[in-house]
Amino acid sequence: MNNTFNFKRFGKYLAYDLKSVWEEQRVFLLTYALIPVITYIVIVFFALVGHGFSMDFSDYTLARPSIAVRVSVFSLVSVIFLILFPSRTYGFITDKAKGSAWIQLPASRLEKFSSMMLICLVIIPVAFFCAYLISDALVCLVDKNCGSSIFSSWNSLDMTSYDEDGKSFKIAGKGIWFLANGVLQIVSVFLLGALIFKKNKVAKTILTLFVISLVLSAIIGLAVSTIDIESFSDKIQAWALNYADNIDFWANFWSNVELAVIVVGLGIWSWFRVKNIQH
Repeated sequence: MNNTFNFKRFGKYLAYDLKSVWEEQRVFLLTYALIPVITYIVIVFFALVGHGFSMDFSDYTLARPSIAVRVSVFSLVSVIFLILFPSRTYGFITDKAKGSAWIQLPASRLEKFSSMMLICLVIIPVAFFCAYLISDALVCLVDKNCGSSIFSSWNSLDMTSYDEDGKSFKIAGKGIWFLANGVLQIVSVFLLGALIFKKNKVAKTILTLFVISLVLSAIIGLAVSTIDIESFSDKIQAWALNYADNIDFWANFWSNVELAVIVVGLGIWSWFRVKNIQH
């Protein structure tokens, strides 16, 4: 049964897996999802303290978390959440006792892996971002002085880039696509780290990424030193002129290729780790 896939059995295992994840991680998930409310309360509280609670709460001059502040907090909190939750959710697989019990569950390795990927790459991120954006929208609904919500502001951003001559092209995707792109890459990396390392999973994954970036920087530096920069730059400019009418297509194309290579590559590595793990 190790490498077989039965949809009925997979459905039952997915339901069990989701229930287990919810029971173990709901406090973690809800805490991060309610950060907009917490941020609002903290900022308004200290604003009132600063004025000796002498101001009317409805006064528009009272400090509120602006859209810039809320987007900054959202970006930071999202990255931290995406880094932490893979190891919190499936890091136990490398533990001898818990991992052995997981292996004995009545489902094939392929079914367990499919459930893991679906939960990590889709279900948990979607649940987190929906809850977070709803919390932010509720804050804006309750207090109009906070301005527009993150969702309405970000998804309507003009993702157009302009060159020195005033020409423009659309960067691949809008706000939601950039969010999804980042989620898939971050989660894929830290899920693999959770499956490879037995202890200090997040720290070791970050250290590994740092070492890889240093090695790639050195390789790129050596490659650049061996080519004619001026000639290479001329070729890039010539390519840009030849494909100026299709720059939108190529920007989208290479963005999607990069995403596919990273996610599929790390997913395959994660599969072989799950398939061959022993205790």
